[in-house]
Amino acid sequence: MIKDFIPNETVTAFLSVRKRDIREYSGSSFITFEFGDASGRIAGVWWEPDKFALEELEEGAVVKAKGVVGDYKGSPQLKIIKLRMAKEDEYDLSQIIPRSKFSEDELRSRIISLTNKIENGNIKKLIDSFWNDQPFLDSYLRAAAGKLWHHACIGGLAEHSANVAEICLDMARRYSFLDKDLLIFGGLFHDMGKISQYNITSYIDYSDQGRLIGHICWADHEITKKAEGIGDFPSNLLMKIRHLIISHQGQLDYASPIVPQIPEAFILFYADEIDSKMGAIERIRDKTGSGWSEYVKLLDRFLYFGEPEK
Repeated sequence: MIKDFIPNETVTAFLSVRKRDIREYSGSSFITFEFGDASGRIAGVWWEPDKFALEELEEGAVVKAKGVVGDYKGSPQLKIIKLRMAKEDEYDLSQIIPRSKFSEDELRSRIISLTNKIENGNIKKLIDSFWNDQPFLDSYLRAAAGKLWHHACIGGLAEHSANVAEICLDMARRYSFLDKDLLIFGGLFHDMGKISQYNITSYIDYSDQGRLIGHICWADHEITKKAEGIGDFPSNLLMKIRHLIISHQGQLDYASPIVPQIPEAFILFYADEIDSKMGAIERIRDKTGSGWSEYVKLLDRFLYFGEPEK
């Protein structure tokens, strides 16, 4: 696995080709790569690529690669010696794409348990209309919540959504005027648009729909459509539900078309912030171990994880 690569070591590994770029140097072609597996990413270079790599190899492929672990501008780089397409029986997808620490059954149990706490009949009908849609439920349980930053794994969406709903309920115990049913719905469905935003092949990347429409607009459309299929769904309730979804990123410059303006929307925004940040920090902590992390651009700081255990 990439996280176990040691400088100057010759390694053989099964990797996904996240990026591939053919370049020219002194009249010859070489290829730069970004490789990935379930443990992380690494840059790569092949100075004397073969015909397959130049003409047939595509981004998204899983390859068996042999190379020497080197360094380029202070970052690890795999210098390829040879490379070929991996055979399906040579690797397990769990080695290539990270998975949630919770099994699919555990994630399903958590979201159903949260759903069963809802007392409002209309909200319950709306949620059940999604869970009874088996293709949707399957996609929801498999989807990632991010490309690289937080919960970027198979099952990441369901894990993150359950976490956010549970944090919302924790906050509701302290503020009795909050509508718990709205909070559960918001927690479970604020990021449901990630189902359409990302494609999962041998790695997680944006879909065309994800780039052109985005997860907020897609979720708002799907929720409105489901609600319209339920007879006499209260328009004022639907308005609040839609507000939770379209305001959940909290700020206009974070791609939310509107800012939170009901109490539950504030709670949802901050709960989402807490879990997304902690999910990212946990990933960085797993990579770092102890001591100081590398500089984290999205947080604009280094992170400290304490002294190593004796």
